Amino acid sequence: MPLQRILIDQARFKALAPETELHSALESAEGWLPAQLPGCVHLDLLRNGQIPDPFFSLNEEAVQWIGESGWLYECTFRLSAEQLAQPHIDLCFDGLDTFAEVYLNGTHVLSSQNMFVPQRIAAKTHLREGENRVVIRFESALRRGKALEAQYGVRSVWNGDPSRVYVRKAQYHYGWDWGPTLLTAGIWRPAYLEIYEARLAELYVQPTLSDDLTYAELTATVHIEGEAEAVRLALYDPLGMLIESVQIAPDKSQARHVFALRQPRLWYPHGYGQQARYHVVAELIGEAGTLDRRDLRLGIRRVRLVQEQLADQDGTSFYFEVNNVPIFCGGANWIPADSFTPRLTVTRYHEWLRLAVEANMLMLRVWGGGIYEDEAFYELCDELGLLVWQDFMFACGLYPAHPEFLENVRAEATAQLKRLRHYACIVLWCGNNEDYQIAESFGLYDPDFNGDFTQTAFPAREIYERLLPQLCAALDPTRPYWQGSPYGGKSVFDQTIGDRHTWEIWHGNMADYQDYPHYSGRFVSEFGMQGLPILPTIEAFTVPEERTLESAVLSYHNKAGQGQMRLAHYLERNVGHAESLPDYIYLTQFVQAEAVAAAFEGFRLGWRGESRRYIGGALVWQLNDCYPVISWSLVDYFLRPKPAYYRAKRALAPLMLILRSEGQKVTCWAVNARLEPIEADLTLDCWSLDGTLLHQVRRAVQIGANQAVALLDQESPSDSSCIWSARLWQGEQLIARAARFPEPPRSVDYSAARVKVLALGDGRYQVSTDRPVRGVWLEAEDAEGRWDDNMLDVLPDDPQTVCLVAGIGGVRQVRWYGGTLSIH
Repeated sequence: MPLQRILIDQARFKALAPETELHSALESAEGWLPAQLPGCVHLDLLRNGQIPDPFFSLNEEAVQWIGESGWLYECTFRLSAEQLAQPHIDLCFDGLDTFAEVYLNGTHVLSSQNMFVPQRIAAKTHLREGENRVVIRFESALRRGKALEAQYGVRSVWNGDPSRVYVRKAQYHYGWDWGPTLLTAGIWRPAYLEIYEARLAELYVQPTLSDDLTYAELTATVHIEGEAEAVRLALYDPLGMLIESVQIAPDKSQARHVFALRQPRLWYPHGYGQQARYHVVAELIGEAGTLDRRDLRLGIRRVRLVQEQLADQDGTSFYFEVNNVPIFCGGANWIPADSFTPRLTVTRYHEWLRLAVEANMLMLRVWGGGIYEDEAFYELCDELGLLVWQDFMFACGLYPAHPEFLENVRAEATAQLKRLRHYACIVLWCGNNEDYQIAESFGLYDPDFNGDFTQTAFPAREIYERLLPQLCAALDPTRPYWQGSPYGGKSVFDQTIGDRHTWEIWHGNMADYQDYPHYSGRFVSEFGMQGLPILPTIEAFTVPEERTLESAVLSYHNKAGQGQMRLAHYLERNVGHAESLPDYIYLTQFVQAEAVAAAFEGFRLGWRGESRRYIGGALVWQLNDCYPVISWSLVDYFLRPKPAYYRAKRALAPLMLILRSEGQKVTCWAVNARLEPIEADLTLDCWSLDGTLLHQVRRAVQIGANQAVALLDQESPSDSSCIWSARLWQGEQLIARAARFPEPPRSVDYSAARVKVLALGDGRYQVSTDRPVRGVWLEAEDAEGRWDDNMLDVLPDDPQTVCLVAGIGGVRQVRWYGGTLSIH
C-alpha cells in the first residue's frame, strides 16, 4: 500500500486558564468554537467574531489578553481497520506555536517548545478503529518566557518583552519597531497522519560543481523508515528529459547514488542567466509496487563569499560570486508578510516576490526576527532567480546558552538546514540579526576572547561561533556561513570588513540622507527611511475622524521609537512642514524616495571592478510590512508600492547614470551590471530653474562591464542654482537617464512649473513640463493601481511615458514637489 497522508484541517478550540484541569476542560461543553488548520488563535477568534480586527485603529490593545491565555485545541479523525493494519502510522506536526503538550486518545505523546521544529510521533499503539482524538494544550508563551526569565535572569533586548530571548518563537510576535504585539498560539503549519509500510524519511541531493563549471556531481542520499526492496532514483534535465535512472537495494535503511553531469546547465540569479533546475525523483519500491515517492527541483551553481584584500583601500571585500561572476547584490530585507502567517498563500508570496524582481532586486535577506519561511517562498525564489541571505532566527537580544537552550537550538537548526538546503537561491546562512551590535553597545563583546562563551555576559557566541557553523559545515557544506549581521572586524561599525547596518541616517544622530555614501560598508545589509503608505491604506485602519495630522491612531501605527519626531526632523531639513494629511503623506514619501535613491546610488558607485569592489551589496530596510503601518517598507501590507519603490527600481537598474556634484563641478557616472561593455552617446545638460538650457555636452563614451565608471566632469556655467540632466543613447534609443537637483529640496521653489499629463491610451500616459520638476507622482484612481514607473524627475525637453500595469481606471491626481494637478 502506498504511503497515505490524511490532512487534519478541522478542529475546535477554547481558552484554558493555567490552573484548569485538562479532563474537566475537555468534558465541559462550554466555550468551544470551530477552528481552521493550519491557523492560529487570533485568526480563529476573528473568524468566530470574538475579537475586533487587531489591525484596525487601536484594537491591538484590546487583544493583548490572548497572548497571556492558555489555549486548548481538539482535533478528531477516523481510521479504518485496513489503515490500522499498516505497519506504521505517524502523527505529524510541521509547526506548533509554541509550548504545546499533545495527547492522543488520552495519552500524553509529545511535549514541544519550539515553533521552528517539526514533530513526528509513532502513533500506531495509541490509535483505534473509528474516531480518534488529538488534544493540544498550548501554554502562554509570554507566561512561560517570564518563568524562564525568573529562573535564568533578565537579558537585554531591543524591541519586545525581554523574556522573548528564552522562547523559540517568532520574535516579531512580541512587537517590533514596525509591527504590533500579537503573541500567537496554535497549529501554525500543517498537521497530518502518515500511514505507510515504508517511507522515504529524507531525500538529500548535494551538488558539487567544478571550478571551471564544466562538470557536476549530484550525490543523492535516501534515508528509509520501514521495509522496502529497492529505491529507484531518476534524474531529469531542466527540460524534463530523462538523463539517468537507477534502482538500488537499500543498505541499512539508506541508499546512495552519484549522478555525473558534463556541461551542466546552471542556475543563475535573474538577469545573469537562466534559472535552470534539474528534477530528482526518488521512489521506494516494495513487493506490490511504489510505496512512497519524493521529488525535488535542484539548481546547480557555485557560490563564493569573496573577502579579499582591496587594491587601494584598507580592509577586505565582501561580495558574492555566483558561477564565477561577481555580483553586486542590490535588494531588500524581508520580514514576515503578515502578523498571522498561516493566511499567507502561494499567490501572495508570488505577488511579493514578483515585485522584488520587477524592482531589479537580486537579493532578499530573510531577517532573523521572523520565521524560516514557507517552502513556497524559497521555491519561488529559485524559480524567479532571487538570491536569499538567510538569517537564523535570533534578533536584537542577548540570548542565553544554557544546555537545554543549546539543545533546543540544535534541533531547530538541524531541522531547518535539512528542510532548506536544496534551494539554490540561498547563498548564505547568517547567525543572527544585530546580536553582536547590542552586545557591543553594552560593552559585552570582546572579539579577542575565545574561551568558554557560556560563562560570559554574551553567552550566545557559543551558538553563533560554534554550534551553528559546525551544523552548517556538517549538513550543508555548499554555501558559506557568517556569524551575524552586522559582523566583521573589531566592531560592527567597521566600514572596511564584513557587513554593516547603516543607521546613522534615521537612528543615531539622524544624519542627512544626502550623506549616505559617507556611511558605507563593504556590504550594507540594512539602511532605510520611513515613509507613509498611500491614503487608501491609512483609510483601511482608521475611521474618517482619525485621518488628521494629530491622529492618535496614526501615531499608534508608527511603532518606531520617536518615529513621528524623526519624520518631522527629515521633513524640516528637506521639504518643510505639511499642512494636511495628504501633504504629509506625499512629503514623507518624497523624502523616503530621495533617501533610498541616494543610498543605492552612492553604494553602487563602490562597485569599481577587479580588486576595487569596495561595496558588494546594499539591502534596503525593508521590502514589505506585516500589517498596515507607517514604516520603512517600500511596499505596504496590501502590496501597494510607495514612491520609494519606483526610485529603488531605477536605482537598481542593470544600467544607470548617476550625477554627483561637488561645489560647481558635476560628475556623470555610469553603473553597468551587465557582463558586456557598452558603447553609447552621453548628453549632459545644464538647466536654469525657469527651464532655460544653459549648457549642453554630447560625447561618445565606453562603459566597462560589471562596474561603475566616471564618464564626464563639467563645471557649472552659472553661479546660481541649476539642474543637471544626463541621458545615454544608442542611436535614437534612450537607454538611461539621470537628473541632479539642488539640495536640500526646499531650497528651490518648483511651484511655477506647468506639468502636463497626456493620456495615450492602453494605460499609457506622457508626462511633460516647461520647467525642471522633481518627484512627479501619478496617483491612480484605483488603490491597487501599479505603474511600470512613477515618482519621476522631469526636464523640459524630455517627456516621459509611463504605463498603468495593474488596476482599473486612470490617473486621479498628479503631485510633484511644489505643486498638484487634478485630472478630470
